[in-house]
Amino acid sequence: MANNLKRLRTERELSQTELADRMNTTRNQIAKLESGARRLSDVWISRAAVALRVDPGALVADSMLVDVVGYVGAGSMITYYGEDEGSLETVDRPPGASDETVAVRVKGDSMPGVAEDRWILYYDKRVRSVPDEWVNQLCVVWLPNERVYVKKVYRGRDPGTFDLISTGHYEPMRDEEVEWSAKVQWIKPA
Repeated sequence: MANNLKRLRTERELSQTELADRMNTTRNQIAKLESGARRLSDVWISRAAVALRVDPGALVADSMLVDVVGYVGAGSMITYYGEDEGSLETVDRPPGASDETVAVRVKGDSMPGVAEDRWILYYDKRVRSVPDEWVNQLCVVWLPNERVYVKKVYRGRDPGTFDLISTGHYEPMRDEEVEWSAKVQWIKPA
């Protein structure tokens, strides 16, 4: 049975041994509980909740869902609420998702040929600028002044800048500085 024990432990920067000490058990037992090899019973949920200082429900909340943190609108601009500000809704977790996977929902016809109205775009952890391997890929990009878009990213003319291309009829955004980016990992039709 899937549970959130490992995610909650790593978020608190605890080793399995440290959590085991807090729960008065062994590192081996923690490994089995995290992997699902041993069932996370009510007793273990209660002990882990106290050790991690979380609500017991956080340990067994449906880990098959991810948060929708924004909506993609005109010009592929995201009305972005951010991973730390809560969820607008939850959607099914895509294949290969990490604990850091979140999603945005497309509104209207802002991404023709890529994603239609109500489709979901999933991405993982964001990084500074744009890694070389993400150039020519569809990414969520955070620009100065808190503007957030979903664009295909190309190298700009000036060093450290990027051209951001929409799939629709919008003008390309040329030579933009990108503060953060996250590669779109998966697209799910509505």
